Amino acid sequence: MNQMAMGNKHFYKYITVSEEDKKLGIYLLGAGHTEVGKKVEYPLTNHPVHHYFHWSQGRRMSEYQILFITKGKGVFESELTGKQEVKAGDLFFLFPNVWHRFSPDKSTGWNEYWIEFNGELIDYFRKENYLDATRPVVHVGLDGEIMDNFLKLISMLKEEELNLQYSASGILFQILMQIFSYKKFNSIDKTGIERQIKQAKLIILEEIDKLISPETIALNIDMGYSLFRREFKRYTGFSPVQYQIQLRIQKSKNLLSTTNLPVKEIAHQLGFDSNNYFSRIFKQKAGVTPVEFRLRNKR
Repeated sequence: MNQMAMGNKHFYKYITVSEEDKKLGIYLLGAGHTEVGKKVEYPLTNHPVHHYFHWSQGRRMSEYQILFITKGKGVFESELTGKQEVKAGDLFFLFPNVWHRFSPDKSTGWNEYWIEFNGELIDYFRKENYLDATRPVVHVGLDGEIMDNFLKLISMLKEEELNLQYSASGILFQILMQIFSYKKFNSIDKTGIERQIKQAKLIILEEIDKLISPETIALNIDMGYSLFRREFKRYTGFSPVQYQIQLRIQKSKNLLSTTNLPVKEIAHQLGFDSNNYFSRIFKQKAGVTPVEFRLRNKR
């Protein structure tokens, strides 16, 4: 692991890749997320030199990146596309050796999630026109499944999981297939309510360490509280609170089975009020205590 920076609103990490990893056909080189506020200078100056760029000059890279914008808006420009507006729900590809630049609008800022990758499989996708450097922007909406996969990769880097590339390769492939599906079938939101529910799911995913009140979520997606509760359960099968708890329990299972973090620390990371409360909720949902689950599933 060669570069890492963390904070509540900013995280990035780049990793070294072995020749054995490259044989997988697609491999992870780094990932991160940044929350850029209004009127903030961009890019952030604490990014490593080998990836930093200034708007006036832009940059060329030697690898692929995908950036997913989940809040706010801005512009993306490349030598093959010209300047394009990007907004929440858009993602865009950066291609090797193609000059580009991008920046959030200072009136809104933006939230960005990104992954960097490469591999022979990507060259095949370009050859078959699944990836096109002249059409790098894809509107996928605020898709919770894609967001979940981005968060999985970032979490794996934070936890420095064993056999990282093997797991990351599968998730990278899944992200690409999800994006290709949107491009092929134009699978954008069919209704305003569906779009709002997906946005709510995204808010919950991004704030998994906090138990956000349903009233706050409803306010953030501009929907009445009663309608939100009813429609959220219709689309997901869970009430908003139960959906949040379900996601936190899933995340805790992953941490219990893949890390040596104390149960108390896992409870704290996921925003539970106390270790006892976490253990009680975990047993209700999983049928065993966190310690028993770890003993059965540690790897």
